[in-house]
Amino acid sequence: MADMAEKRKFMRLDINVVVLWSKVAGSSQDAADSRNMTKNISGGGICLIVNEKVELGDRISLNIELPTSKIIRAEGRVVWTKEFSIVGRENEKKYDAGIEFTDISEEDREEVEQFVFKFLNPKQCR
Repeated sequence: MADMAEKRKFMRLDINVVVLWSKVAGSSQDAADSRNMTKNISGGGICLIVNEKVELGDRISLNIELPTSKIIRAEGRVVWTKEFSIVGRENEKKYDAGIEFTDISEEDREEVEQFVFKFLNPKQCR
């Protein structure tokens, strides 16, 4: 039987980093800048935890604050969302939003990939 494991183009790191983001003009309900945390990050995109619902296809402008103090600037597109409630606060909804990078410099993508690799493989980076 064939291996059904998901194959990813980019290594993904489960980590919380701060992201300043906003919807790009023309997306549903243009919004002011919001500051939220990631659930994970890769060279191909992020999973962002947001307080407001975003729609599939929304274009998002991102400033990602890596723990290395490097600010990654990118634009992305919402490719999936999932609603959840905070335990003990059932009336408080939050959303996971999968955002695929659509516009990121090669330098910034490499910075993210190196950060993820170093975090996942610390012994190889000494």
